[in-house]
Amino acid sequence: MPLLTRLLAPLALLLVVGVILLPRPAGAFRLVPIEMEFEPAGRGATQIFQLQNDNADPVAVEITIKARAMDRDGQDVLTDAGDDWVIFPEQIILQPGESQSVRVQWIGPATPDRELAFRLIAEQLPIDIGRPPARGGQVRLLVNYIASLYVMPAGVRADVGVVSAQEIATPDGRRLELVLRNGGTTRKPLNEPTLTLKAGGTTVTLTPDRLGGLNGENMLAGATRRFLLPWPEKLPVGAVTASLSLP
Repeated sequence: MPLLTRLLAPLALLLVVGVILLPRPAGAFRLVPIEMEFEPAGRGATQIFQLQNDNADPVAVEITIKARAMDRDGQDVLTDAGDDWVIFPEQIILQPGESQSVRVQWIGPATPDRELAFRLIAEQLPIDIGRPPARGGQVRLLVNYIASLYVMPAGVRADVGVVSAQEIATPDGRRLELVLRNGGTTRKPLNEPTLTLKAGGTTVTLTPDRLGGLNGENMLAGATRRFLLPWPEKLPVGAVTASLSLP
């Protein structure tokens, strides 16, 4: 175990997770980029990230990578990535104004049969560097940056289709439960979708502005997603069929 990790193990940790778009608390840092594609072999299997400390205090950062899947509601399911990645350096102390390059290399399978998704997590560690420890009762906000990594073999393609569509009752009224599956070999952002519904001899077409909660969502390769949408006013309640069009 690295020395810095052993020193920090007894300390409690209060995290603000995924603050890519949130104001940075004092002592925070930046990570760029927040998305990166890797080739499974060759020069493209190694990429560089940058950490930048724009603040007046030093900051300690630890970097890890987790394998990423997606549940039916679109939430990440993160698991151990094993020995498929090399990160150098894994732990960093950034002085005020300092920038640090981090080399990330894929050393996993050279011929995966589909795109593989991961999360790179840059975690600010709860350590005081060059200052007295904070007095008891003070709250420290520590930052995690979470980046998307994709190991992308050649020839992959997405294939998103409708698995099922049905009317369900919820406390907020009738909803259309739409289940989609990406049976392809790469991710597919659901940008500018058009959904066509048929029920009781009536056809209703929903444009992107009426598909909040679906428009702009991401579907990883092999993922199944469930979306709840308002039941269209002009569509009769009952059995329904659905088709999805994407640009």
